[in-house]
Amino acid sequence: MPTTNGQLQLTDFDAALLARGFDAFQPVERTQMINLGYRYVARKFPFFWLRSQKNYTINPGDAPLAIAGGAPLTPNSVMNVDITSDPYRRKLEVASEDYFRRRWQYQDLTAAQNRGTPVRYYVYAGSLYLLPPPQAQITITVFYYQYLADMVNLTDVSALPQIYDEVILDAALVRCHRRAHELQLAQEAQGRVNEAVDDMLGDDIWEMEELQERVLPDDQWL
Repeated sequence: MPTTNGQLQLTDFDAALLARGFDAFQPVERTQMINLGYRYVARKFPFFWLRSQKNYTINPGDAPLAIAGGAPLTPNSVMNVDITSDPYRRKLEVASEDYFRRRWQYQDLTAAQNRGTPVRYYVYAGSLYLLPPPQAQITITVFYYQYLADMVNLTDVSALPQIYDEVILDAALVRCHRRAHELQLAQEAQGRVNEAVDDMLGDDIWEMEELQERVLPDDQWL
């Protein structure tokens, strides 16, 4: 059953594959085909899901923060870190590798004598370090790039708007037909996917061009 806004859930995608004759596939195989198609479509439109943010409460003495989100935490995956609780509210600067290794890496960051008001952050070995570690409870917001999470539970939905559901289904059909060695049907489904993706990307380009014309001054007469 689709959600209240009409978005298909994993169980709806699975039912659609069953209705198209793929009942010989095991449920885990159908879920894999759905997610492979989902990933293919989502890669074309990363602006819907790539950027994410989470809030964390950090207490004095806490260990460095491990961020969950389906992606390994690297220096390139974190955009910025903000302290969002008063009176410490500020944007943290990125510490250099030399500064972290020379000043903090060997320290016991849970010890009271090393605490203060954080002014920098550094990502090391999959964890986020606040430097210096906080001396009082603070709340931070971490803005980061995430990996796309698969649909696992039957009620899971995609990270894309519902208008993309048909494209995801067609992309899943491509993989199911290939799995069944029905190459002609796979090619037809891939054609539908390509046509839909091209149309949607074309709409995005048109909207961006319209936006530029509406908000930028016309200096072509100069």
